[in-house]
Amino acid sequence: MIISPWFESDDMTLADLQHNAYLDAVCRIVDGLEYRVDDLAPELKPFIPIRSYDHRDVQWLHDVLAARFRLTWLREHKDFGQQAQLFKGRGYYLDHSVFCFQWFDTLPQQLGKLLEKYPNTVRYVLISVLWPNPDKRGVGTEDAFFRDVVENERKRMSVEMP
Repeated sequence: MIISPWFESDDMTLADLQHNAYLDAVCRIVDGLEYRVDDLAPELKPFIPIRSYDHRDVQWLHDVLAARFRLTWLREHKDFGQQAQLFKGRGYYLDHSVFCFQWFDTLPQQLGKLLEKYPNTVRYVLISVLWPNPDKRGVGTEDAFFRDVVENERKRMSVEMP
């Protein structure tokens, strides 16, 4: 996970909590993509289940979903930012396990919403996982995913206020 702001008022403390749960989230994301292969990328069915992969091929998808969750969470917890500023340097406490439980609990729905908008995500990400860099198939789908999904989602989130 690349810890960086995706929208105005993005909270890097929350991003850091998600970073600490990164590998577990990536496994859940890959499972979710594999589950949708029949409908969205049937040509990849012979390669499922994927036994091992490089987490970096899933990183941008994770980061999009993580940022979307932070945006939603910050909207629902508007007082968090104010309290964090008020107690800055005094260790304002956010229970890591509760936050990560909420993150993991909503992950399947978030992935589903993203796939409704960008159904090629399954194909893009799984091809890059199955044929990682330097294979041109994987590199090409990584580039397409970044161009078609990541850049659009970053733009969308940058105008949405928490």
